[in-house]
Amino acid sequence: MADVLVPRGPSSFHRFTRESLAAIEKRMAEKQARGSATLQESRDGLPEEEALQPQLDLQASKKLPDLYGNPPRELLGEPLEDLDPFYSTQKTFIVLNKGKTIFRFSATNALYVLSPFHPIRRAAVKILVHSYPLRMLIMCTILTNCVFMAQHDPPPWTKYVEYTFTAIYTFESLVKILARGFCLHAFTFLRDPWNWLDFSVIIMA
Repeated sequence: MADVLVPRGPSSFHRFTRESLAAIEKRMAEKQARGSATLQESRDGLPEEEALQPQLDLQASKKLPDLYGNPPRELLGEPLEDLDPFYSTQKTFIVLNKGKTIFRFSATNALYVLSPFHPIRRAAVKILVHSYPLRMLIMCTILTNCVFMAQHDPPPWTKYVEYTFTAIYTFESLVKILARGFCLHAFTFLRDPWNWLDFSVIIMA
């Protein structure tokens, strides 16, 4: 399979639109057709094409390589077409935060109804990628919760504090689920093992 060439520099960044999604679906159909042809060639003893592999420097949670330059400010926190050619035939998009960290999302509908273009999902994505305030809130909640759990004979009112902690954990998970989807596709909430503990805590609360 031939590499998909992606230009480097600020011109690399394009908003993820309905046309972008349609182009991915078209490439997926072409790939499926080529796959049928490749299967027939392998049966005929012909060499197979080498498959693309994900680029290590464009993995999720990594910082955008310097060779891409600085993305325009108006595109920070916005869904963008994936820069990695490996995902050119997969329904994904990326989002960059102010620190140029890469967040990769499934472009399928979250919870079956929230497309990548739905206002609720876009708002959840913005909260998730610009999550420093949210992370600080969660960290303070965890530390405070540990203090209360260490008490041998907590006062009766602490149960209301526990309810508050559970509500904060639930809000964090809800933001992630709305932004990513739940579990059916790659890059969704439960596909990240770090979220398993959060989900277990909420279920048992």
